[in-house]
Amino acid sequence: MGNSDDAWRELAHRVERLDAEAGRALHAALRTRDRPPTVQIVERAGSGAETLAVPEAPEEYTVEHLETDVPGRADPIVDGDVVILVTAVRRPPHAIHPADRALIDRVEAGRVIVILTGTDPADDAAIGAVAERLRTPVLPFSDTDALAGAIAARLHRARRRRDDVLAATVAGLAATPPARDAIEDALDVLAPGRAP
Repeated sequence: MGNSDDAWRELAHRVERLDAEAGRALHAALRTRDRPPTVQIVERAGSGAETLAVPEAPEEYTVEHLETDVPGRADPIVDGDVVILVTAVRRPPHAIHPADRALIDRVEAGRVIVILTGTDPADDAAIGAVAERLRTPVLPFSDTDALAGAIAARLHRARRRRDDVLAATVAGLAATPPARDAIEDALDVLAPGRAP
């Protein structure tokens, strides 16, 4: 961020002077990229997620608590930048509830962290078995240090995804020829890895 943020804002102001509509669209894309990331803590009712010690930093991200699989109520939209699924492991065969597995399959793998209730950091068999099946980080409920690290890694990826989406959105903006030239010149510097 930093200097590139200033360059994006300067581009938005320049484009707005050349093409008001394209400038407004670019400002909107910047606001979307810059909104605080969301960490969603998701559980089936009664899984114990309300007692999960999530390192909260309101200036960095917002935290939402969601319940799924509630009788008589539609499931919430699970679209956070980071999705922490709190679930119990069944022993044996070290599996999780099918509704939780379906949720994991619907969410992009790079966003999910699974927290197992009823396990501790020494319960390697359950944690390893579930992690191998899910191919996503699986942590015991009590390991807050590992959770903080996993959230930080997922947030870093989320920021990179947002930068990629911003570059793609700006590249696809309809604009007058002078504004289009300004956009293309800026994209060569601000998004050098973008696809042609």
